[in-house]
Amino acid sequence: MGADARGRRHVSAAWLKAGQQARAGTNLMPRGQKLVVQIVETFREHMQPAFVERLDAWELAEQAGMAIPPVMIYGDDVTHILTEEGIANLLLCRSEEEREQAIRGVAGYTTVGLGRDRRMVENLRDRGIVQRAEDLGIDKRDATRDLLAAKNMKDLVRASGGLYAPPKRFRNW
Repeated sequence: MGADARGRRHVSAAWLKAGQQARAGTNLMPRGQKLVVQIVETFREHMQPAFVERLDAWELAEQAGMAIPPVMIYGDDVTHILTEEGIANLLLCRSEEEREQAIRGVAGYTTVGLGRDRRMVENLRDRGIVQRAEDLGIDKRDATRDLLAAKNMKDLVRASGGLYAPPKRFRNW
């Protein structure tokens, strides 16, 4: 997951499009980019915010004497964030400031989300970087599970042709 392979022999449309979006407006060698979509609710169990200014991994690394914080996926590898607040397409961001505000724009009522620059997030919405349900023509009152292509984990496994193997705790069949 954390690998950053720069080359490929076989391309996919999604891989190519992600690379084009990430390098738009540059004269860099054309190449693709893997998609890393973080799907998360803004608050976890016990109302713990999923978005934080500083990862616990930093403190863990200091306490355990680790050379680097133990993370599975680095933040700059994440291409999209999907929450109940909306979608942030981080590939389209032109600067680190835009990237930060796009993340804050979908972080909801967490401390991170409340620290957003409202004007900048609206600009990002105008450019399609941050999208809310209404931007996609979805009425939140009509958004129920029956609209989903996959209603449960078994449906996801079936839709993937067996490529997706969920952790045992999510297998309910």
